[in-house]
Parts: sequence; structure tokens; C-alpha cells
Amino acid sequence: MFSFSLSINSPRTPRAAVPTGTLSLASFSADRILYDSRAAFGANAASVPFSGTGTAGQVVQARAFSVDDGGVTSTAWIDVATISGGGGWSGILSVPRSASWYRPEVRLKSSPLAAAQGANRFGVGHVLAIWGQSEHANITNSFYSAGAPVPVSDPEAVQIFHGAAGNPTRQFITNASPLTDACAAMAASLIAARPGEKFAIILQAVAGTDPRALVNDSDTSRLWANDKALHDLATADGRSVGIAAMSWFASPGNLASGYGEAMIQLFTKKTLAGANVTIPGMISYSGGSFQADHWFGELYDYAETKWVAEGPHRFEIDADMLDATHLAGGALQSNLKNKELCRLSWRSMLASASATMFLPLGLEPITYGNGRDDGAGGWTDTAHPSATADGSPVFARLTVLGMLQAAGLTSWALPVFDNCLWDPAGTYVEVWSSSGPITTTRLARAEPALPATYPHWAQVMGFQINGVPAQNATIVGGRVRIAKNGGGTFIFSDVLTFGEGGATGQVKFPQDLQNATWKNLPIVAVAGTGLTGIPVRPMPSGAVLANSLPANPSFTTVAGQLTYFRDLTAWPTAGGKITLALDMSLQNAGVTVYPFEMGNQHIGLNVTTAGLIRLGLTDSAGTSLISTATIGNMTWGVRKDLIVAVDLVARNCWVTYDGVTTTYPLPANSGNLASSGRRLRFLSREITTGGYCIGTIYKAEVWNDCVTGGGRPSTDANLRANGRIAGPAATANAHPWKNGGAVV
Repeated sequence: MFSFSLSINSPRTPRAAVPTGTLSLASFSADRILYDSRAAFGANAASVPFSGTGTAGQVVQARAFSVDDGGVTSTAWIDVATISGGGGWSGILSVPRSASWYRPEVRLKSSPLAAAQGANRFGVGHVLAIWGQSEHANITNSFYSAGAPVPVSDPEAVQIFHGAAGNPTRQFITNASPLTDACAAMAASLIAARPGEKFAIILQAVAGTDPRALVNDSDTSRLWANDKALHDLATADGRSVGIAAMSWFASPGNLASGYGEAMIQLFTKKTLAGANVTIPGMISYSGGSFQADHWFGELYDYAETKWVAEGPHRFEIDADMLDATHLAGGALQSNLKNKELCRLSWRSMLASASATMFLPLGLEPITYGNGRDDGAGGWTDTAHPSATADGSPVFARLTVLGMLQAAGLTSWALPVFDNCLWDPAGTYVEVWSSSGPITTTRLARAEPALPATYPHWAQVMGFQINGVPAQNATIVGGRVRIAKNGGGTFIFSDVLTFGEGGATGQVKFPQDLQNATWKNLPIVAVAGTGLTGIPVRPMPSGAVLANSLPANPSFTTVAGQLTYFRDLTAWPTAGGKITLALDMSLQNAGVTVYPFEMGNQHIGLNVTTAGLIRLGLTDSAGTSLISTATIGNMTWGVRKDLIVAVDLVARNCWVTYDGVTTTYPLPANSGNLASSGRRLRFLSREITTGGYCIGTIYKAEVWNDCVTGGGRPSTDANLRANGRIAGPAATANAHPWKNGGAVV
């Protein structure tokens, strides 16, 4: 408490009484406290409360004296209060965000030459609160620090409050006292992002806890009183939190699709639909209910605080994620599926009219290392960022950078996949981000590529095609280009996704963790963050990745209907070129079936009950050119694309199966394919009836032509008359070559 008194009298010349009085200024509770400048609201100043005592009726003026520049950026003196009859006064001074520490100063307006100055300094910058459990608590845990902190260029810039489990304390992050590697990295990123500005971080994190325990006084695993004590320490002297962030999905992950529905009530005391909720009371959501004795509005005034909904962090596999059975259907481990459902529910919550206190959806921290080698060929502690430069420090950087970005305090846009191109020919799909060129940590660091040990170890990981990890995803011109697994072309029904489950793209445990496959996730390199890059947000809008290929209606042949298609006219006896193409999904009919045959077995294409696809070829003179070659294996019930292109004069046959072409050189021949009166027949034999195909047919085509190297001809100039058979069923049943029973 500082005070002064002033008394002036002149015995020689009587004049009006000169005001006299006393004035005191209450000290702040600690030196170098920080007020929030309300940047999340687009402002750049704080309302700093001054108070004290003095002579009743006197007007108090105040200013903030800038210590570090000798007063150059001090605020102007302004009237802040009139001392009450009881001798007390209080007032508010607006102070801009600054690189300098300030000292509070007050004076009586009637005696401007005399002033009182507070001993404890204050600053105006950014006050950030981070809520969660062990991932965040470990930022200050020395066990997760390798003892190699990065330099902190400004020892006055960043202070951290921690101890949410008890014994709250404050520490400045400096080179001499970095606390942990993660704290130093976090400070370095904040300083680089906003040079000359000051930050206070309140780490409201306790390992192994759930928000449902936090708000329930009968659950002692996490006490609201402890978190409030930390909050109170950091907000004493009329300070407030400007931005609070949450990425809390481990313990509460079983809320699954009810996550947002449950959590919104703790933020707002309202449901997603806007109905009022009573707290203390039961929080009900679609998956259950729990007791809540508190809500976050007890700590935060939403006229001063904005929330950032940071998405789920990395959730690693702890066993092989997909086995041979699952690979066909894309089944996810249930705990990772819960994280996916939480992610989607969290995002949906932000669309609620109740969520007015939230900033735009924040960054999802997924490009860092979790866990450590267990020394026995495995991997352990997979839930926690590792004690390496790529672990906890990166997680800490991503956490605070996500808060700044959501508040509009960074120059870079959050990377999301917001563009997609499906090649019209179905050869590839490209996805990219308007925020910058896509790369990966491994590529940006010029580290060796992963070997081809497992098919899912693509250059870019995290993509799935029809629920199965993409095996051919590469960077081409700053975009991710995805080709279809096993070759072939994309079709209208194919589905592309990114970042499902735990958003890691992992399949094999522990090999994926041992080989740091997180380095193959897509990022956008952003300078000045202290990071190789910022991760691209998982699970982009379905509308962005939506398949734009035209639909190819199909028809299905039914057992017992003996359906086939037979050309109405004979194939010409002159000419040695033909291309036939079948896009189909066959069932095992219990006998060898014939998708295509020409009379006299000039071409015979059959599929055995074992799924062997066999081809025979004979010229017009009866010379066997290919004698029952096995050209592929049919997977029953799976769509396959098969093209056979023959050029007798060039003496080559090209077979393209799911995009992979094999060349079969031909011996000397007549140069002509068919003998007199030979016709084509699809879906059964030509010479004798039988071998009817059962399955779904998307398209069957035949050309009097052949492209060197194989594949479909680029135009229909030489398409056989009526030589394209396609769905839907009504179209196929009306086709002029149609014979036998109806298709459906």
C-alpha cells in the first residue's frame, strides 16, 4: 500500500485553500502478473482494475507506466475514480497489449505533481487455459522431457501456472529454468508467432481423469476445488482467461457419438437444442447420464473468454488393427471407432445455437510421436507423447498454436483438404488444401522412405479406399494422388476417406509405431512455428471427397435363368484385331463359367470354380495361339475389370486385369481371327450351351479394334454394332443380343 499527503499554506497572502489530501494504491498480489487483451474478441487492450483509499471527494487519476522503455509507451493520465465518503476508491484503466511491463501509477487530480506507484508490475497480453488429462499434464512432467530444451529468446514472455491436482504454482519459462522440453518448445512457438507479446498458460490438466469426474463432487478422482484453486491463482487481481481450449478424449472417449451432446451442457447449461439445464443436477444425453455439480461458466465469463474446441490428438493402435477378415470390410478397433465418433460429435456440437462461446474448430494434433520402445521388441506407453524432440514438445507446440490460429492470431490458415479431383478416366484421385502444398514430415526432412514391408506403408498414410488403407498415395505437385489398390480404375461407387478411427492410418502393431509412420501423415509446412509442418485436419467434409465419377448402372444374372447375350451377326473372317472388356463381379456358380466365347473357340475366356481366369486363342486356320493360359484369379463377389486385346498381325495379346497389363506374344498365324459363321457370346458358352455366369455385370464391351499396348480403345469408332451391354436391368433386358431369362 502506497500513500502520500500534501499540505500547502501561505501566511503572507491569504488565498483560497489549496486542496490537500492522501491517496493510497493497493498492490497487485504478485509481480509481473498478466491481463488478457481480449484478442479472441478482436480487441487489443485489457481493463485493469486499480483500487485504494484516500481523501473523500478527491478525483483519482491513473496511468500505466511502461517500465522497459523508460515510459515511452506509458498510457495517458485519465480520471478513474472519485474517492467515496468512506475513503475507498476503485477504477478501471484500459491498457493496450504491449511488449513492456507496466507499473500502476495514481495521483490526485488536484495535485498532479505527486503520484503513487505500485511496486508489482503487470503486463497485457494473452491468458490461455488448457484443459485435459495426462497428455497435457505431461507438458510439465520431467519424466517426459529428454533434457534438451530449445532456446527461449524472451525470458519475460511466457509464464505457466500448473498444479491442477493440488499445490498450484507459477513459473516463467526461461533458458535458465525451462521446466521441461515441452514447456520450452511451447514458449518458443508462442514467441515466434507473436513476437514482443506476453503469455500466461494455465494448465488445467490432471492425468487419468474425466470431465464427468471434474464436475461431480462425489467423485474424488478429480476435484473441482483443486482446478478452481489453480484458476483463482492465475486470475487474481481481476484478471480473466481470454482463450480456453480442450482436447480431452481419452477417458471420456466412451461418450462416443454422445460426446458433444454431453459436453455442451457443461459449457453452457443448455442442451444442443437450447433447452435450459439445471446444474447441480443430472446431465442426460443419448447414451446415458451423469451428475454435474459444476459447469465451466462458474470459472469463465463468456463476455471475456472464448473456447477453442481442439480436435482429438493421436490415438495409437495397441494390436493389429485390421486382420485378413477385416481388410475386406474396413472394420476398426472399437476404441478407435469411439474416437472417430467423438470427433464427429464434437464438430457437430459447434453448429449448435448454444455454442456461442466457441471460436472456429481448432487444430487436431496428430503429427507427433507417442510412446517408447519397451526393450523387448514392442512399444509401450502409447497413450502419451514421447520424451523425444518429436513427442511432448511437438504436442505442446501444436496445442498452443491451435489456440492462436482459432483466435485469428496466426498468419497461416488451418490446413484442411478442401479440394478434390476424381480423374474422369478413374486412374487416380487427387486431394489438396488451399492453405498450401501438401508434404509429409518424412519428405520435408528428406528422410528415407519406408520400405515396402507392408502394403499400407504408402508415401502418404491415413487414406482409405472403401474402408481399406490406400496402398498407393503419393505427393504430386503439392497434392496427394491416390491410385486404386491392386491397380485398376476407380468407379462411381468407390469411397475415399481420410483420418478415420484414431486418424493415424496405422494397421500393424508394433511395427507402425517403431517405424514412426506418423511421419507419413500429410502436413503443410509453415515457417516460424518451430515445426516441420501443421497437420492436415482428419476426416474432411464428405462433400469434398465425394466421388464425382458418373454412375455405371449394373444388372444381375440370376441362377436358373440361363441368361446370355449372343451377337446377331457373324464376326468377319477378315481382320485380326479384337478388344473385349468385362467389368463384373462374379459368384461361384459351382461349375466353370464362360464370361466370353467366340464360336469354334477362336477366343475362350472361362473362370474355374477355384477362381482361375483362363484364356484360349485360336486363329481362323485353327492354329492354337494361346492354349489355356491362366491370366488372373477371380475373387468371388469383388468387382473386377478385365480387358483382352488381340492383334494377330502384330502377334501380341495384351491382358489388362485391374489396371495391370501382361503381354502374351503370339506365334505366326493366319492374320485373321475368325473362320466362317462365328459369333460372339457373353456370359455363357458359344459352341454348346452351359457355363452361365452368375453375378453382377457393370459393362460388357467388344471392339473390332485393338490399341497397341492393350486397354480399351479411346473412341467407339470401331465398337461392334450393339457391342456394349450395360445396366440397368431394363436396359439389359431390352438389348438386341439378349437371350435366356431376365436379369434383375
